[in-house]
Amino acid sequence: MTPGSTAHEITAWLLPTAGLDDAMIAAWRPLLDAGEQARADRFVFDRHRRTFVAAHALLRLRLAEACGVAPAALRFEPGAHGKPTAWIGGTPAPLSFNLSHTEGLVGLAVTPVAGCALGFDVEALDRRVTLDVADRYFRPEEVAWLHGLPAAAQAEGFLRLWTLKEAFIKATGDGLACDLASFWFEPLLPRVHFTPALPERAEAWWFGQRLAGGFVAAVGLRAAGSPVSVHWRELDPTGRAAFR
Repeated sequence: MTPGSTAHEITAWLLPTAGLDDAMIAAWRPLLDAGEQARADRFVFDRHRRTFVAAHALLRLRLAEACGVAPAALRFEPGAHGKPTAWIGGTPAPLSFNLSHTEGLVGLAVTPVAGCALGFDVEALDRRVTLDVADRYFRPEEVAWLHGLPAAAQAEGFLRLWTLKEAFIKATGDGLACDLASFWFEPLLPRVHFTPALPERAEAWWFGQRLAGGFVAAVGLRAAGSPVSVHWRELDPTGRAAFR
């Protein structure tokens, strides 16, 4: 992806972390700034530290490549609810991004326009889930869809819904301030619907989802009804060109 590409083009990278070792992490660590390195050092478990370093190395390399600057030129500022934006000096970087990770995978979505409502979420399909969460927090339409699935498919169905809902609330930047029952998804399309409590237009939103390698990923963009294309890039962390 390069600056100047279409406004509603998204690139989503998926980086498995199960094969990461200390040599790889040592090579990527210098890409992080001092604050990020300090945060990495505070993790108790090695796998969490490796995931953090891999995620932020991927973020800096991809954004630097898109902007034509060195990774060290980027700095990140949190928004009102903690969603970060990228800056180069005193100027916002000409792109929007969202970073996500789960046990075994790091994911990054980028679109080459600043200020977009872009959200991205990844989850492991073997994550232990309970439908009690859906029964308590999701819309009745979603709960009915879940309970209508065969028992063996309900965990995957829950994670399809969960990643889509996370992609939406991460796109808006509202986080936990957003009521999960104020919107609902038809996950197999995927298509969003809003209750009157949430001042959004369903036709303004685009969502995509991918299941691969034991993970599910969802991306959402407030696109004002314009066409959107997403390019999925699955990376091999053990290869010489892990971030190519």
